[in-house]
Amino acid sequence: MGLRRKLALGAVLIVTGLALSAGGCALQRLPNVPREIAGPAASPPVLAAFRSDPAVQTQQDWHDRRVPLLKARFQSEIYGAMPAPAGYEIVSWEVLQAPEKGAIGTIERITIALKTAQRGPWPRGQPVVDLILMTPKGKGPFPVIAGGTFCGNDVLLAKQRGMRTTIMPLPQECSGGVPEFLVTAIFGLHANAPPWETLAAKGYAVASWHPGDVVPDLAVVAEPYLQALTPVGTPPAQRTGAIAGWAWTSSRMVDVLCADPRLDPTRVMLWGHSRHGKAALLSAAFDPRPAAVWALQSGTAGAALGRDDVGEPVADITASFPHWFAPSYRAYADKPTDLDVDQHQLIALIAPRPVLIGTGRRDQWGDPHGSFRALKGADPVYELFGAPAFTQTKLREPDGKGVLAFYMRPGLHGIHTEDWDEALSFFDRTVPKATTK
Repeated sequence: MGLRRKLALGAVLIVTGLALSAGGCALQRLPNVPREIAGPAASPPVLAAFRSDPAVQTQQDWHDRRVPLLKARFQSEIYGAMPAPAGYEIVSWEVLQAPEKGAIGTIERITIALKTAQRGPWPRGQPVVDLILMTPKGKGPFPVIAGGTFCGNDVLLAKQRGMRTTIMPLPQECSGGVPEFLVTAIFGLHANAPPWETLAAKGYAVASWHPGDVVPDLAVVAEPYLQALTPVGTPPAQRTGAIAGWAWTSSRMVDVLCADPRLDPTRVMLWGHSRHGKAALLSAAFDPRPAAVWALQSGTAGAALGRDDVGEPVADITASFPHWFAPSYRAYADKPTDLDVDQHQLIALIAPRPVLIGTGRRDQWGDPHGSFRALKGADPVYELFGAPAFTQTKLREPDGKGVLAFYMRPGLHGIHTEDWDEALSFFDRTVPKATTK
């Protein structure tokens, strides 16, 4: 066998090993997803009678009756109890990079201590998060795109001194033994970091943090952190899950961003890929401040309908990642249709704010069709609030008309330039520009 073929075979074996070791949402079913939209409508209909609550007729019905009921069910049956809002303390604020060439203004590290109701196993008894903030050159207040990193902050800008990674345990895929070119080849050019210069040139600030600073993404160590975040008196089956903990962390970062006079508090946009896409959707559903959400390949318990049998089954995700969810979610492993809430109702809780759902054509594990139908299922609530109807009929790209949008790019589970292009186009179109004084 020639050297070139040996190298190619070695790359394939590494790719396969990475996919298998990452598990969950990284385990792609490789055949192309059909382009024709298929599958039953989201159920139950989002405005229909639900449990003991009669059909929703008005915006007030939705806010006063349905929203509290849905939030309670998502917490009790899927994500676990959301931690209570908490204060924070700025521990330190450091400038890592002053304005240089290009569009980037400053890059700063803001170290934040979060004040939880109970002390936990964190080194200081409470979580400490490093928020990396990039602001562009020019005059603010700037819109800001905010989201978490998978493997600590030092991967955000490889050559930037002082980024500092987490001291918390990291998941297996963050062990550091894989060459950067292979990470890029498998998971995309922006698997570890957003396109900083592009975002700065378009006038966006960027906020990044490591959700694992609050809940490590390892089932074998996560439990005591989750117990410390769980509100006192919560039934054990509804113990806070990691996704709820990460969503709560997003809201605490929004607290900090909204207090920064250089940033526009009305234009904070959340985004996330895979498990962080789940957290971004959940955070915006429980927090009215984010102006828009982009969830990329968020899959089961994200944007994809749980009743579908196409993507990652509830049995698989709760077995592989039991720490992500409330223990009660495992009860639906073999009977997901018994669960009376589904992800179109979660998206509807974000209404009338814009939501973009992104998928990959070879990421059947993430169920693109189920995610599209979840947007369709949420649309009646958006229309109730006067938003344009979700009229998109093709999976490939948004039709550019409404505040709900979907796209399916070629490729696998990862973060590519095309994903950021779609997101920036969506945010530019749907999030109102700052008013001039």
